[in-house]
Amino acid sequence: PRSILPETQTARARGRRWPRIVLGWIIAALFVGLAFRRVSLDEMLAVLRSARGGPIALALLALTAGFSVRIVRWWQMLRVLEPGLPLRACVRPFLVSIAVNNTLPLRAGDVVRAVGFRSALRASPMAVVGTLLVERLLDVVVLLALLFAGLMMLGGNVIPRPFLLAGIAVGVVAACGLLALVVVPTWLRSIAHHIVRRIPSSRWQTRLGALVDQLFDSLAIVRPPRRTLALVSITALAWFLEGTAYASVAWSLRADGSAFAPWFALSTGTLATMIPSSPGYVGTFDFFAVRGLTAFGTSHV
Repeated sequence: PRSILPETQTARARGRRWPRIVLGWIIAALFVGLAFRRVSLDEMLAVLRSARGGPIALALLALTAGFSVRIVRWWQMLRVLEPGLPLRACVRPFLVSIAVNNTLPLRAGDVVRAVGFRSALRASPMAVVGTLLVERLLDVVVLLALLFAGLMMLGGNVIPRPFLLAGIAVGVVAACGLLALVVVPTWLRSIAHHIVRRIPSSRWQTRLGALVDQLFDSLAIVRPPRRTLALVSITALAWFLEGTAYASVAWSLRADGSAFAPWFALSTGTLATMIPSSPGYVGTFDFFAVRGLTAFGTSHV
């Protein structure tokens, strides 16, 4: 019976995953249809054939620089926990996690980064999870700043209201979460332990209590406040470089519209990746990135 139990649990886990995967593909197909239902294939191919190589090369350089800045940001966070960690130890785990997230569903790359490189990173899985959580909070705060800057410039309701409301909710939660980690970390830790103590099993209380401590020890990377400001600045630089890649591609394709359109599309498309979808965020990213571009006057081919 002992040997059969793990196999049974694995089968049940797979059974629970399949509905989510299928739902993700359905959502992806829906948004692909919405994004490209009015696109002329011939015109799109003509635009692609007219693309200029110089701006594309600039886009690749900007994208590479953006990934490099993100790796440095992650290294800075991990170095708080392990001061002797070299920068090169963070490169492979980061790039592998990005590749896995773009090919497998349910953000499997984050799991790989947290669990698969413990020796190289000299950190426990929960410590790495803490850095990933801070990453997400920082990214959402900067992306929401771009989104609201664009909405203020437009002065109209160009984004679907449910998406906008969801974005506002996520932004408020991210900003408050980041602020709480800086200002009241002890209070948050005590709440987490209070929840753990309500679990009936004393064995699980001990295990989960230890994981909570590991997580909150890792979340100390956002303290003191000057370190938080430094991380926010690095995050803004990373997204500026990624926006430069978008702008370079738009330049290559001779896209019309406002110069801010690529950065607005960056915010709308990237925030939409929080919607459950297929690997690589196909459909959800495309639809909202297109909406971001066309909102600022870019032609919908």
